[in-house]
Amino acid sequence: WADSCGGREADRRIIGRRQEYTMKIRYNGIFIPILIICIIAVWWVSMREEEEIAASRLADRALVESDEVDIIELTTPEHNLRLERFDSPDGSWNIVRPYAARCNTDALNALIASIFEMSSERDFEDVTGEQLEEYGLVDPELRLRLASTEGVVLMEVEFGRENTSGAARYARFADKDTSAFLVPIYDLAPLQVSPDELRDLSAISFEAREIEAIQLSSSVAEILLAKEDGNWMVTSPSSFPANPARVAILVQNLEELDAIEFLGEGASYPELSSKSIEVELSMTDGSRSLLTLYGEDISRGIFATSSTQPSPFIVEPYIEERLSLDPDIFFYTLLIDFPAEQIARVHIRQPGAENLEISRTGEGPEDWSILKPEDRLLTELGDFSSFITALTNLQPEDSVPIPN
Repeated sequence: WADSCGGREADRRIIGRRQEYTMKIRYNGIFIPILIICIIAVWWVSMREEEEIAASRLADRALVESDEVDIIELTTPEHNLRLERFDSPDGSWNIVRPYAARCNTDALNALIASIFEMSSERDFEDVTGEQLEEYGLVDPELRLRLASTEGVVLMEVEFGRENTSGAARYARFADKDTSAFLVPIYDLAPLQVSPDELRDLSAISFEAREIEAIQLSSSVAEILLAKEDGNWMVTSPSSFPANPARVAILVQNLEELDAIEFLGEGASYPELSSKSIEVELSMTDGSRSLLTLYGEDISRGIFATSSTQPSPFIVEPYIEERLSLDPDIFFYTLLIDFPAEQIARVHIRQPGAENLEISRTGEGPEDWSILKPEDRLLTELGDFSSFITALTNLQPEDSVPIPN
């Protein structure tokens, strides 16, 4: 009887397990298709959202591409801004209104990107004149116009008042009088830009390779540097070869000098009444670039003007020391007047230390060995190359690091 009961219990367990497995199979058979359908639905919805976003972009609705745009006009209550690039030989953008200046590349690219990402949220068809008045689109506060080199208007958008929630502004295409739409307020923030925010920060613009002469006037000295047969010379107050490294540092200091603050056109400040330093660069095409430094406001910096910037500006105080130069700093003479490639052997006599002799053993760049104090291969070629470079550029009162 016990065996019989045990057998029945075992059968019930087997049947229960089979039912459990059957339920799991049925459950998985239902769940997996549902999961696949959900994934497809999410993908489809996301694709539709992307299509809707793309379709709602104003540039897409106007069928305009960024590379077609050569003129940007932006009118706000504060500014009437016009940017152009077709008159620029290098394709860069320039401000032509309210003043003439080069554009800051990063700021300009950010503005263009924001224009082409601008989108609409909701459309209103068959808009009446009363509604246009209500939306602030009869006399709009903000206008954006994109045009080509030929002056063909590619897109013109007018922006009116904010909606009741303050999350968007009413807008319309200028060539469509009976329709309007909403533009999110965050899309319009980049358009609230001033000309100074788009202005190139360079205190003075030039091509370094095009410089033929540099006139540097300060309280320390009047210095004239000129290029003769490709070599720099100090021609005034006395004449001698100029150290090319010192000239390169001077040019680099001018290249890297940026305005940290722009002053209004026609601005009147006591700091602008007296000049401290004048720099004039003469270029190969006959043009000139000018930079003038004036007085300093300790809390703001040094006031300046230049031929590059249309109005006065302020620069960092460090530049005054770097431009107040004595002619002797450019003094240069070749103590070793032959190329490093011609060096075959170097003897170094060191008081209180072992003498050193380095010899070329072949034509290759690594064919050098140390003969004294012991005969061995030169393992650190970089040290020797640095030594030879320092040796051939040796100047009076310089020191040359002896290779270890």
